[in-house]
Amino acid sequence: MSDVLPRPAWAEIDLGAVRRNVSRIGEKLNQNTQFMAVVKANAYGHGDVGVARAALDAGATWLGVILVDEGLRLREAGIEAPILLLHEAPVERVDEALANELTPCLFSEKGLWALGEAADRAHRPVRAHLKIDTGMNRLGVPMDHVEDFARALAKEPRVEIEAIYSHFAFADDPKNRFIREQLSRFNDATETLKQLGIEPAFRHMANSAAAITLPDAHFDMARVGIAMYGLSPGPKLDGIIDLDPVMTLKARAAMVKRVPAGEGVSYGLRYKLEKPGTIVSIPLGYADGWPRALGSGNKGSKAPVLIGGKRYPAVGTVCMDAFMVDMGDDSCEVGTEVVLIGSQGKERITADDLARALGTINYEVVTRISSRIPRIYRG
Repeated sequence: MSDVLPRPAWAEIDLGAVRRNVSRIGEKLNQNTQFMAVVKANAYGHGDVGVARAALDAGATWLGVILVDEGLRLREAGIEAPILLLHEAPVERVDEALANELTPCLFSEKGLWALGEAADRAHRPVRAHLKIDTGMNRLGVPMDHVEDFARALAKEPRVEIEAIYSHFAFADDPKNRFIREQLSRFNDATETLKQLGIEPAFRHMANSAAAITLPDAHFDMARVGIAMYGLSPGPKLDGIIDLDPVMTLKARAAMVKRVPAGEGVSYGLRYKLEKPGTIVSIPLGYADGWPRALGSGNKGSKAPVLIGGKRYPAVGTVCMDAFMVDMGDDSCEVGTEVVLIGSQGKERITADDLARALGTINYEVVTRISSRIPRIYRG
């Protein structure tokens, strides 16, 4: 998009970093393991079309989304790569998904019936990926129903199972014993299906963490999400692979003022200046994905920002469209660039830093950056 922005707050997305990350993760995969770039949730807040194209350029062969609309947006952008819907499509949208060559997933009898009926209307068989629940107890055919489901599939010739897959419950702890338990269950499910005449062309189970650390889980394809965006799947995996963060979040100072000692800042005047200071208003707030929980009183800031290569505390209550920073005895000009996530000079603030302050994970930090924030694509 153009660098002429509709507002003085934006996210810079480094597509070169996406390509480098895909390449580096790909080098960890087994030789014949394909790479699925997971671009659901607007590519974890980074912009799905641009990221998808960069990932495919770097060697990804599949794309993964959740919603039919997410897949349609990629198709409307001219992307022709295989796209897997990682959740069952609503019955009323199955025809639309198939018409746009979106590969459906399957894990319920209702979903099986819907695909069979859609295949009739399309006058062709439907290829689907069958999800097995190996212990996360979220989505998938439960292990004790795999045999029954396989028998139902045998009675539905209009639906062809192209692949089977599952999902790990522990994405951030590669040494957890339940990972091996899930792998064992997945292999058991594969064998059960085979005995009943269902032999999919390929299997996939690895997420970012398993792609990096667990070759036994690579099978025929790995579904890579968070690591592709240059973020670690969890603290225990930090430093295992060199990744480049893709998103930098920036704004320009909207107002700069000297405030006397004893004055309060923002709603509720939670933060009071103990001595005269420079308060800078940043034109970005909780409607943009900068959480209200990052606000602070006088007990210490939860989220610094970078101005002129130095850290300054964000103070007071975060507003819908703005928050404030105390520069103390320093100052800046209106329009000065402020970095919220990223590097400036020798200093750096990461999505993980914000996640720790919020008691959450880096995934949530980047995916919550709203569509009100323009994305500028580099590289």
